[in-house]
Amino acid sequence: MVKDKVDLRIVKTRKAIKESFLKLVQTKGYERITIQDIADEAMINRNTFYLHYVDKPDLMEKLSKENVEKLNVCISLEVNNIHEAGKEMLISALNKMFDVIEANMVFFKTMLTQNGQPSFSTYLKEALKTFILSGIGKYHNNLKMTVGLEYMVAGLVGVICLWIIDPEQYQVEEIIEQLSEIHFKNVLDLIKNI
Repeated sequence: MVKDKVDLRIVKTRKAIKESFLKLVQTKGYERITIQDIADEAMINRNTFYLHYVDKPDLMEKLSKENVEKLNVCISLEVNNIHEAGKEMLISALNKMFDVIEANMVFFKTMLTQNGQPSFSTYLKEALKTFILSGIGKYHNNLKMTVGLEYMVAGLVGVICLWIIDPEQYQVEEIIEQLSEIHFKNVLDLIKNI
C-alpha cells in the first residue's frame, strides 16, 4: 500500500500561515487582522491563502480544532474506566493535558489572552465537555452531571488561563495536585449518581 505523499510546499505554506496568524493575533488582536495582513506576514499572496483556507474564521476554526483535538487523547474517558477511576488516573490525565498545552503554548496563550479570539475559551470548554462526555454515553442528560461537569470544566479552563498568563508563579505540579484534590471527590460524586 502506497501512502499519499504530502507536498512539502503545502506543509511549509500552511505552517507559515498559522505562525503568521498567531503572531498577528498577539500584536493586532484577532478582530483587526485581515487576510492581506496574514498573507504579507507569511510572505505569500492572498490567492495562496485562499488555496488553503476559506477565510479568517475558517483558519481560526481549523487551528482551534487541530490544537484542542490534541487534548482529547488525555481527557477522554472510557465507560469501563469511569467506575474504576482512581486519583492517579485523574492526575495522569491532568499531567498529559498540561503537557499538550505547554507543547502548544504559543497557540493557547495567544487564544486565551486579551488579544485572542474572544469565543475560544467557550470553544475550549465545550470541547473538553464533549471529550469527557464521549465516554459517559446516555448519562450526559443527567442534570446533576451536566451542572457538575459545567462547573468543573469552567474552573479548569480558568486555571489553565491563570497558568498560561503567569507560568513562573503557578507551577504545573502544584496546580495538578490542587486540581486533583478538588475534583477527584467531585468526579466520584458525579459517577455515583450515574
